[in-house]
Amino acid sequence: MKKIWIAAILACAVAGAVYANSDGAHEYKKTASVHDLMEYMVKPAMAKIKEYREAGGPADKEQWQKAYGAITMVTEASQLVLMDGRVKDDAWSDGAKQVIDAAQGAMMGAYRMDADGYNKGLKAMSAGCKTCHDVHKKKEE
Repeated sequence: MKKIWIAAILACAVAGAVYANSDGAHEYKKTASVHDLMEYMVKPAMAKIKEYREAGGPADKEQWQKAYGAITMVTEASQLVLMDGRVKDDAWSDGAKQVIDAAQGAMMGAYRMDADGYNKGLKAMSAGCKTCHDVHKKKEE
């Protein structure tokens, strides 16, 4: 739970920095590596998503809200992967863009407490993750 709060705070800080930059008052400066984004934002958020999927989906309004929040963390991390020179290649950018696009459906599913929309969106998000992971994530033996 603590990791999710840290990730949420990090995402809010980044969102604030981007918003502040919209009027020229602040320039975004990368502070987290892709590894950091995956470890501290994506991994805890995906653990929550996995927990709910293994339980057959979120069980109540509070869990649906937490699922929505977890999806937003993965999506924001994907946005950050595309920023400030982090992109290594097309697999990297294509995967992140797929996650961002697919997340809209998963988020709406969670917001509406619609298991079908939620699951379809998560499946499409997973395909985006796989696009990049197939190329860049080291195989565990």
